[in-house]
Amino acid sequence: MDSLVFLDVETTGLRPKQDRIIEIYMLKVHQSGSTEEFSKLINPGRPLPEKITEITGLRDEDLRDAPTEADAAPAVREFLADGVPVGHNLSFDLQFLNSMFRRNNLEPLESKGIDTLALSREAFPKLCVYPGGGGSHRLANLMYHFGLDKSFSNSHRAKDDVLLLVQVYRCLQQVLSDSYAYDFPREVAEGCQECGRAMTVGHMRAGRLRVYCSKCGREGPVG
Repeated sequence: MDSLVFLDVETTGLRPKQDRIIEIYMLKVHQSGSTEEFSKLINPGRPLPEKITEITGLRDEDLRDAPTEADAAPAVREFLADGVPVGHNLSFDLQFLNSMFRRNNLEPLESKGIDTLALSREAFPKLCVYPGGGGSHRLANLMYHFGLDKSFSNSHRAKDDVLLLVQVYRCLQQVLSDSYAYDFPREVAEGCQECGRAMTVGHMRAGRLRVYCSKCGREGPVG
């Protein structure tokens, strides 16, 4: 393995063949520990949906002078080279990247890499849901779970998500190798012991944060 390429794309929608990438950020980490970064806005050649502007903060005027997909795609493919892609819900990113590469007669990526979503599900079968986390295995939820919210924000911009992704990946590796500094209670990692639902981080009791099941009412400590 020559390098890991942590990556994230922002897009005009959810359909890889119809929608377009509007932003990509990649951080390449070599075996030596040295890093390279790649950051680019891409003009999709169409107005941005209002919802995408709400999510990312990007506006049509931000992309007006950005390179087109045809101009940007070769540099994106060259940076990826033979590195191992790492992403959260990686298949989403790969589908969009490969659609772009095929439209521009570039070699697509192999459909493999490291998906931190899959790692999260392996480490925490039913990870509890934190306020603002958005869902059990969302990247934002893992940010709160590992106490990274003091250093990162839930901004939905490609660079911020990749820098968070790197830290989440490291934490998940530690959990899966039993070297993480803290053992999470079963209710936090495996869900409700009565009904199996992922629990919700809620109220304090006796000075300790607790989780509860919104279905059956079972409670347990966070730590």
